[in-house]
Amino acid sequence: MFVDPIVVILVLVPIFAPVVDSVGLDKVLVGTIITLQVAIGSATPPFGCDIFTAIAIFKRPYMDVIRGIPPFTLILLGVSAALIFFPQIALFLPSLAFD
Repeated sequence: MFVDPIVVILVLVPIFAPVVDSVGLDKVLVGTIITLQVAIGSATPPFGCDIFTAIAIFKRPYMDVIRGIPPFTLILLGVSAALIFFPQIALFLPSLAFD
């Protein structure tokens, strides 16, 4: 939540890629989950980048923007849990295209 999402992806993915390969996880699934987690971090108070973008665009006070975040965070957490327990959700389209 303290760092821009692109920087997090560029720094952490090369570190964790060998671990993902050695464990045998699907790279598409891990990439999808990482992207969702970065989206959650960028929208989470107090320092999420998306919060300050919303404040600047909509010209609303900080507390007004913060009040609208919990439903979206819960949705993203629910989708992340669904992808962890049912990975075929994220792997459905790649399996159609590449199998």
